[in-house]
Amino acid sequence: MKVQVWRSGGLLGRRIEWNVVVDEQPDPDQWYLLIAELPWGERSKTLPMPDRYTYEIRCEPHEAVISEQELTGPWRELVDRVRDANAKPKPNPSPNPSPSDRPRGDEQSDATKRDDSVECADEPAHDERDDER
Repeated sequence: MKVQVWRSGGLLGRRIEWNVVVDEQPDPDQWYLLIAELPWGERSKTLPMPDRYTYEIRCEPHEAVISEQELTGPWRELVDRVRDANAKPKPNPSPNPSPSDRPRGDEQSDATKRDDSVECADEPAHDERDDER
């Protein structure tokens, strides 16, 4: 079972997604109990407020849209658990290179070489015509 949470709104209006596969968690039984006790059929009693978050929660076949001020009790617990499960480090499929594989001294790997001819977004572009003015 997959639980998806989207948070949107706030001052920036950004949309963030967190999701978790319940069966891959160390405590799937607790997840299933929490999901079962959620009031999926209840409709929101309050209107969304400006600059506040709105949460969309999906756990097939259920869906709910909850305003930030209503995110309490088991809803808050579910959102926090999904968000926290996404914050845990995930195993890296490609291991880090061992110290013997890393460049030594003045050697640079292709990934660390800097090409000074490439302009960075943080650096203003240099125009030779500016020097002539």
